[in-house]
Amino acid sequence: MSNFDEENEIDLIEEDLPIYNEPILQLIQLENEIHYEFLDEIQFRHHSIQFEEEDNSRLFQVPRIQMGLSSPREKPQNIQKYLQKRTIPIQNQKFDPRLPHIKVTQLRNMNTCQEYFINEFGLLDSQKNTNSVDILIGRLFRQNKDIIPIDIVLPEDRVISRIHCKIVCNDYFRKGQKLDPLHAKVLQLIQMPSMIKFRISQFLEKPKIVQIQDLGSMCGTYLRIFKQKPCLLQKDQKFSVGSATWFNIVFNHTYNSELKQRDSEWFSIIKHLINLKQSQKHEIHMNDNQLLANIFEPLDSIKNLTVSDLYKKLSEYQIPILVVKLQGQGVDINKAINLFVGNCETDTTDFFVGRGAENNVKINSNTISRKQCRIKYSQKYPGWIINDGLEDRESANGTWISVQTAEQQEQKIESNLIQIQHNDEIKISDFILKMELFKGTKEGIGHTINKFLHD
Repeated sequence: MSNFDEENEIDLIEEDLPIYNEPILQLIQLENEIHYEFLDEIQFRHHSIQFEEEDNSRLFQVPRIQMGLSSPREKPQNIQKYLQKRTIPIQNQKFDPRLPHIKVTQLRNMNTCQEYFINEFGLLDSQKNTNSVDILIGRLFRQNKDIIPIDIVLPEDRVISRIHCKIVCNDYFRKGQKLDPLHAKVLQLIQMPSMIKFRISQFLEKPKIVQIQDLGSMCGTYLRIFKQKPCLLQKDQKFSVGSATWFNIVFNHTYNSELKQRDSEWFSIIKHLINLKQSQKHEIHMNDNQLLANIFEPLDSIKNLTVSDLYKKLSEYQIPILVVKLQGQGVDINKAINLFVGNCETDTTDFFVGRGAENNVKINSNTISRKQCRIKYSQKYPGWIINDGLEDRESANGTWISVQTAEQQEQKIESNLIQIQHNDEIKISDFILKMELFKGTKEGIGHTINKFLHD
């Protein structure tokens, strides 16, 4: 019986679930005091509820790059493990849209090039003949004609790596439930009907997720940032805007009431960063420009410090600070490093990046929108966030965040696994892959019985 069948079968139960809430809450409050050994499996009415130790890996889009002939394409060790030929061919020609599936739409210049469908067996009609269970994406693999490691083959483009990235979706199609070990143990100890336990377990079940991972590609793999879905900024993130412009998060400091308040040393550090020469000079952006009048000549104790030491000094203060470094097309090298100052108790107004002269950060490129993206410090998260375009309008070419950190991309190593949401867009060179996640609507026997009883 499928999960869907039992979910509908549960609707026939007449027990009133809220009467169990109080003992459940009491047990959960005491769960940290319970000493136990983790169970490998719990059976609830023919359902297998699986759980695992907490994963320490972090869950969490790029213009065309011109490369010289001597530029390294990719590290061989990044792809060797995906070249093991399978002995049994993949048989996946039948597609049922009523079952859970993933639709991938390949776009180029806003035109639909091709559509792909992924089900629990892999990519529909995949020509891949290697052992990888993940959905591999890349350009045509020509090293060995007998080996086809790629599921989604993008048109020939030297910027795209042969095995560029992969979609990890096994968890999205899992049959059993996955619970936190502590929740599973609490459910085992509670005395109540098994079907009620199962219903509670559905509420506590870990979500079924899809993830993307860059495999040490040359040009990177990027995810679109949307105008109404802020992205929380972190140090070492890399972003792409326009056709050939990027910026990295160099320093990110959030508000902490336990740290020092702003004093003369803080102003001295800011002044020194302003006075640095050429490529080290910092452009300062703050909502209260009158504070700049308080900035005098830097203290002698500050002048001999390196930029890294100055950042460490700034992290001793309550004041939120974000430092962004731009590079590429349309960037003034003398204004490439931008330092944003946040408010301690309120949100800042938006700092704008774009082509227009009125922006806080101006990029002189025709592929950049007048209002490309906006950055602010938000008390809600709390932290620095970025949104694309304006509140009511996206930018023309999008604002994209790299799946890899700046360090991972420089070293050409695999990225962390980054979670993908419904309608997310992945950018690889000039190509965009739109991801649509469908839970399925197929009616099982439980739904049929329930419908029959109520007709």
